Amino acid sequence: MSQMTFKTKFRIGTASILLLFCAGASTVLYQYLKEVATNDIYRETEIFISTADATRTYVKDVLRPRMTELLPTGAFIPHAMSTTFVGRDIMNRLQKRFPNFKYKRAASDPMNEVNQADDFELKMLKWFDANRDKREWHGLIKKNNRSFYTRLRAIYVESECLYCHGRPEDAPMAVKDLYGTDGGYYYKIGEVVAADTVYIPVDFTFIRIKEAAWIAFLVAIISLFALVGLFHILFNRTVVSELKGLLATFRGIIGGTGPTPEKETISSGDEFSQIKGAFESVAKDLQLTHDELTSSESKYRLLFESSQDAILIFDDKTRIIDINIAGIRMFGINDRAEALSIETYYQLFWDTRDAESFNDTIRKKGFMLGTEISMVDRGGRKLTIMISATQRLDEQGGFSGIDCIFRNVTEKRRVEKYLAQTEKLASIGELASGVAHEINNPLGVIKCYAKLIAKDQNKDSTAADDIRIIQKHADQCQNVVASLLSFARVSAPQKIDADLHACIDEILHVLEHQMQKEAIELKKEYLKPLPAVTADAQMMKQVFMNLFMNARQAMPEGGTLSVRTGTRRSARQIAISIEDTGNGISDKFINRIFDPFFTTKGPGKGTGLGLSVSYGIIKQHGGEIEVESTPGRGTTFTVILPTDAPFEPEENKDDGHPVDRR
Repeated sequence: MSQMTFKTKFRIGTASILLLFCAGASTVLYQYLKEVATNDIYRETEIFISTADATRTYVKDVLRPRMTELLPTGAFIPHAMSTTFVGRDIMNRLQKRFPNFKYKRAASDPMNEVNQADDFELKMLKWFDANRDKREWHGLIKKNNRSFYTRLRAIYVESECLYCHGRPEDAPMAVKDLYGTDGGYYYKIGEVVAADTVYIPVDFTFIRIKEAAWIAFLVAIISLFALVGLFHILFNRTVVSELKGLLATFRGIIGGTGPTPEKETISSGDEFSQIKGAFESVAKDLQLTHDELTSSESKYRLLFESSQDAILIFDDKTRIIDINIAGIRMFGINDRAEALSIETYYQLFWDTRDAESFNDTIRKKGFMLGTEISMVDRGGRKLTIMISATQRLDEQGGFSGIDCIFRNVTEKRRVEKYLAQTEKLASIGELASGVAHEINNPLGVIKCYAKLIAKDQNKDSTAADDIRIIQKHADQCQNVVASLLSFARVSAPQKIDADLHACIDEILHVLEHQMQKEAIELKKEYLKPLPAVTADAQMMKQVFMNLFMNARQAMPEGGTLSVRTGTRRSARQIAISIEDTGNGISDKFINRIFDPFFTTKGPGKGTGLGLSVSYGIIKQHGGEIEVESTPGRGTTFTVILPTDAPFEPEENKDDGHPVDRR
């Protein structure tokens, strides 16, 4: 058995859909018309129910009281005073004019057997009795093999009803003569005893509705099939001819050594199946290409994510569009979403001028290789980054972004700087030690002979003045020699358990008065208790004195001197930060401040040995001195000393800042 073509399947499917659609639409139409008819019938029953109710009310409220006035006491005429009798008679007359409806005052225990309720009516009377909040019921029922729309309205016993329906002995004689005493007595007020019931046959109406639905179904199915046929003709005249050309193109792509598209004859009647086969062939090639691309991308992504160097991808608007884990870690970013929210990569550079230079270089040269630039992480810490970057071009050759590799060389440069400084200071220290010893002896001789000569001279003579000048400058030379000897570490520190807070406070106490005169505000933030440090207290005081004096001299117009102590969690270290708001140190001098005899102060204001000596002392104690400075904003020196004390504040964390404080 041959397989059905695509066209055949499409036609069968279309026919099935049209049939289901038309059947569904006809069903909806039938239900709608049925609902409309039911609502109309309900309104008709309202007329009959209201007529019966109005008749009964008129007899009870008007006719019966009037007859009672005219008749002798105890007299009763059912034809004019009984609501049931009058209502039934009027409804019978009304039914003759409207033979399609049937009215009945259905009762469970009637006086007149004509009103005896059948099984359905008895069931509804019990339902009304059980549901006192329900006054009426309506709906479709089957009765005597016919369908009726039925409406019932409950009748409750009122006090006037007991005149005829109370005890038999109290009932009017005319009623007993007419109906007897077998039924219709002993009613109780509020009891459901009957229901005005209207039956309207709906068989013929529903048949007409079904006929209308079937007619609508047939008209719709014929119309839609005709419309589909017209569309089919139009489709063959337009789309199928184009499909043949498309099929020829596909076969030209995948045909290999087969016949050329122009010469190959394409059979009609199954163009879609042929297109499907061509698509499947192309899809296989695409799948192979996709698998290769996926494998390549997977390898690239693995390399991207596992790289220890930060890799950042920027678009042509300087926004980050991708970043690897190393980049997130390097710049202190919480996650990739936060990185992608950064508006521009200019925010990653320490100086926006460097960002502009980076951008210009990439756009002009197309790349940047191994260039070191100062950048900043999200916590504000300055980083030294080696950047290698390449511009990315779109298909038209236009600039579409930058691919960058960032390598953090901050620690490497710091270590190199430290090693260079250490080697330089070691060489200078050896030279200074030798020079100090060689100079100190001649200076001692000069001072000795100057003192001897001064004894033989008149104190007011010119020679005495010259000798004093010689002694003054000899003393200055000896001070320089003493500094050189101190820098050369000719004396070993006497280490004991030192109270650094006490050392700092002692120096500040000496300088406090002078700082107040110079409008310098002092702020102290101490970590208490501070872990113990084994150090030479006198040498520590010398270091703090040099740092405080430098800070004071950097604020000639006044400012704020902040002293903070804390711990560094990762290396069990004590950190003392001394920050001023002075002039700061320019970048071209920052790398030379620990060199002997280098000073940025004016002539006669310093020897240039204070920071060198302090550096040597801290190195003797196994510590470090770090400096951060911004010209015009101030400088921060941080003294770091090791501690073996088993103490570490729980809330202090090594977040990269110079000092962790409580």
